[in-house]
Amino acid sequence: MSTFPYLGELVAFGTTLSWSIGIFPFTEAARRLGPNQVNHFRLVIAVFFLTILSLLFVPISFTQLFTSPLPEHWLWFGLSGVVGLALGDYFSFTSFAIIGPRVSSVFNTLAPASALFAGYFMIGERINYIGLIGIAITIFGVIWLTLSKSAKSEIKHLEQHGNKEKGILYGMLAAICQGVGVVLANKGFTYQENGANLPFFQATWLRMICATTVIFIITAIRGRIKEIALPVIQNKNKGNMYTLAGAIFGPVTGVSLSMLTISLMHNKPSVAQTIFSLMPIFALPLAYFFYKEKITLKAVIGALIAITGVIVLIWRDEIRNFL
Repeated sequence: MSTFPYLGELVAFGTTLSWSIGIFPFTEAARRLGPNQVNHFRLVIAVFFLTILSLLFVPISFTQLFTSPLPEHWLWFGLSGVVGLALGDYFSFTSFAIIGPRVSSVFNTLAPASALFAGYFMIGERINYIGLIGIAITIFGVIWLTLSKSAKSEIKHLEQHGNKEKGILYGMLAAICQGVGVVLANKGFTYQENGANLPFFQATWLRMICATTVIFIITAIRGRIKEIALPVIQNKNKGNMYTLAGAIFGPVTGVSLSMLTISLMHNKPSVAQTIFSLMPIFALPLAYFFYKEKITLKAVIGALIAITGVIVLIWRDEIRNFL
């Protein structure tokens, strides 16, 4: 383990960048294949890649992937996968398709509060008033950035993909699920075997395999496997490549980095989730690259406010001691 004091925070920024890149191909995939189809397909892709990565880098045998984790690991990482990935990402993809990635991402500002609330009851997370001010500043900056006039007009323009109230509701539910999912994963990392934590690659794999199993069982019970599989098999509107690209940046790279972040930032899930909520900041230049969206002065001010909030949050103890 590195002794660098802010390694976890740096990895969290890398996580946010990877997720921010992934939301653009996922948005295209959700519009071409359907949100539910993308949610299923990208989990299958993620399990495939993460199985290979775990076998290469942990390294363990295929059987040990299943047998080496403790029962507590299966419980907490499994719950984290179901809540944060199966449910949370389904809500996210639906929201992306209806109101767009940039507007939908504003609801990520609810995730730090969700993580802080869940962390308080589940793992006893505490944060001083300076940290709370930092979270509030970050949320204000992201909202300032995202809910501009152009963003509001984007919502109106995209109503053809679904009811905007549903897009907003699902964006909020996605953020709540993501915050709780981070805390559940943090809980999983508190259990050790022979003094060693579960490797983060394997923890990511656990989350994915549980999320994938649960979501396909539910789909099978509802008799909708054919409905989910057919657009993927037919490569409807050429959406499969977008799903593959999103899966590589999202559940493979991004979620793996998020698990590394959580393993490094013990009992600080709300801090990690606040950094994760900076996705709209990272999405700003990416939206310019992908969609030629203009970067306005208001957007730059919002980005600076949000980043200031994260700086206050990270250095909350030093600021409090100084004051």
